[in-house]
Amino acid sequence: MARVNTLLFLVTVALTVVAAIDCLAADRVRHFPRGAWLLLVACCPVAGPIAWFRAGRGDTAPAGRPATGTAPLGPEDDPEFVRMLAEAIRDR
Repeated sequence: MARVNTLLFLVTVALTVVAAIDCLAADRVRHFPRGAWLLLVACCPVAGPIAWFRAGRGDTAPAGRPATGTAPLGPEDDPEFVRMLAEAIRDR
């Protein structure tokens, strides 16, 4: 039983540390100021990190895909580029 308790304690500490580091390294945070998120992560070692990863992180996306509201993937997905290209073709 002591091993299970030790394992749960270590997992909780690791989750809290990872969430705190992620909060400090994040470019943007949502819903609360960064200090409030850090306080929540530190004071509620299970619920705080879960809340941070679910609601607090700014827009992030897996590698290779843009997050919502960021630049398009390729030039053909950029309406400004397509408009500029159409004007260049029209001016020929």
